[in-house]
Parts: sequence; C-alpha cells; structure tokens
Amino acid sequence: MAIFFHWTDANEDVWKKAFKEAGIDSEILTVNDLTDSNVESVKYVIAWAPPQGVLKRFSNLKYIFSIGAGVTHITDDPEAPEGVPIVRLQDDMLILDMSCHILHWVLHFHRFYYQYGHYQKEQKWLRHRYCDNSDKRVGIMGLGQTGQDACRRLAGLGFDVTGWARSPKAIGGVRCLHGNDQFDELLKSSDILINLLPLTPETENILNADSFNKMPAGSFVINCSRGASINDDDLLAALDSGHIEAAALDVFRIEPLPQGHPYWEHKNVFVTPHAAAPSNEGSAARFISGQIRKAMDGGTPAPIVDIQRGY
Repeated sequence: MAIFFHWTDANEDVWKKAFKEAGIDSEILTVNDLTDSNVESVKYVIAWAPPQGVLKRFSNLKYIFSIGAGVTHITDDPEAPEGVPIVRLQDDMLILDMSCHILHWVLHFHRFYYQYGHYQKEQKWLRHRYCDNSDKRVGIMGLGQTGQDACRRLAGLGFDVTGWARSPKAIGGVRCLHGNDQFDELLKSSDILINLLPLTPETENILNADSFNKMPAGSFVINCSRGASINDDDLLAALDSGHIEAAALDVFRIEPLPQGHPYWEHKNVFVTPHAAAPSNEGSAARFISGQIRKAMDGGTPAPIVDIQRGY
C-alpha cells in the first residue's frame, strides 16, 4: 500500500513525524515517483492543488484528503475520479486563525483604523467617534464550524451578530437566519458583512449589485471564503458610489491577484494574499494522519465532503 502526497510547500519532517506517531509506515509517493507499476498501490491521496489529471491514475484509491478546508482545488479537475470520498481538513488551529482574521477586520472597520491609515499619509490628526459594539450589526454568511466560532467570539465582544445558513442553526447569543427567504434580512441588518460560504453554483456571485444595494449605506464587506462569491464589477461600483464604504478581501477569482487589477489600487479595498487561515502544517499533518489510521483500521474518516452540496 502507498500514499500519494502533493503539497509543494510541505515540510517533509513534519509529515514523517505525524505518520510515525499514527503508526503509518506506507510508502509515500510524489509526482516524480509515479510509474505505471506503482500507481495501483496508491490507496490514499494527501494533496493541495494536485496536478490536473494525476488523480485518475490511481485505480485503487479509497480516500482523497484535502490539505485545507476547501476542496475545489481537487474537484475542479475534470478528470478527478468519481465516487472517491474527499475528506476535508477540520483543524482547530485553522478555525482559530480564521476567527482572528475576522476579528481584526471587524475592529479595523468599526474603530475607523482604515481611515487613520489614510490620514497618516496626509499627516492629518483627526479622530472619529465609534458607536458601542452593541450598536454595530455584524452579519456572517455560513455557519459551519468556522462561522459558528466567529459568531461566538464577536458576540462575546458585545457585537450585535446575525448568522445566516442554508439550513436552521442555533448559536447562543446570536440571531440565526436561514434559507433564501431570510437572506435579504441578513443583508439589511449587516453594517459589516462577512462571507464564509463554500463555493457552490448557488453561492457563486451571491454578493452582487442587488445584494449590495440591500445593505445599509456605508457598510463593509469582508470576504475570506471564495473569490467567486463576489461579483467584482458590482463590488467596485458599490465602493465607487460610497454605498459600500470599504472591503477586506483575502480570496479572489484568480490567484495570485493579477497585476493591474482594480482592487490593488482602490483606496478602500484591503487585499491580503489568501492569508486569513493558512493550514497549520503540524496540526494538519496530525489530523490527516489520524484519519488515515482510522481508515486503515476499518473506520470511516471525517468530515467527508458532500459533492452535491459542494462542502
């Protein structure tokens, strides 16, 4: 039995240690190791953005493990094998890192730090009064583990938090909405709107001109999920009109963000390079190794992606 591993930024020692601690002594193959004679021995794949076409070579594949919470880097391969379960990364460190990113930008906008950055360049000494946290309405789209954690942390700071998901959820201290019928209510009650939705056909371009127009004038957008959830032209128009005050964007349709893209130059767009919650290599290696050990012992790894839903 062999494991195919692909992550160009991997620290080999970290993964070897995790495999050893999990009692995994299988052969580890990379792209350069593959031959017609050894691909049939591959039972498990651990990967981030594997080369398109490589996964179809493994005829005896049992599971694909994503080194990340997202799986489009796997499912976008038109030749990816059908019917092979994909296990996404579920990592407490990733959840904490994402919540820290969200807290940073909520406070950045709520406390006018984005304006102070402009003022420093102009050598302008001007202070803004900010409202109480309880008077600032924060909306979160997507109530998986990451969204729920962010909701709880923001509510713990006293913000008026509303969460929205496709299906009903319950989070202490947080108003929870769900379904298409209540999506407009989320938009109308979000001074700061955070997108944590997975990318599916239903969520592509979910934030568009119609959505932005329903948000309060002078509101803010934080996107740290998938770039294609936002219609870029519509967001730029809303920013230029002032209806959306500013946006913090960590994810984009094309990454790296191309040179010359309007986001780079817009004074009220804050670009980060998909850095909100990079996979923590040590904890990711331990989680995935533990799930492979579980599969080797006859159990079922988790969480398995529902391909129809996209997450």
